[in-house]
Amino acid sequence: MTARLYLEKEGYMTFDTGQSFFKFLVPKKLTAINEIKNYDNGYLIVDTNYGEEYVDLKAIANEIRIYVDFENITPILGRE
Repeated sequence: MTARLYLEKEGYMTFDTGQSFFKFLVPKKLTAINEIKNYDNGYLIVDTNYGEEYVDLKAIANEIRIYVDFENITPILGRE
C-alpha cells in the first residue's frame, strides 16, 4: 500500500493512505519536502528546504490512537 506524504499549509504535514489520514504539526520553516531519504516502519528521514527532518509517524499515530500497519506501507511524496 502507498501513502502520500505532503505539506498541506504552513506548519502542517499530511499522511494519507486512503484508509488512514492524519495531519500533524511540523516546523514552520519547513516549506518543501525534496525527497524521502529513508523509511523504516513509520520512521521517516526527509530532505527538506533546510536539511534533514526526522518524523516518527508511528509515534504520532499512537498518540492519536490510530492503528496503521506501517510495515506494509510505501510512502511517496505529493497529493496525487
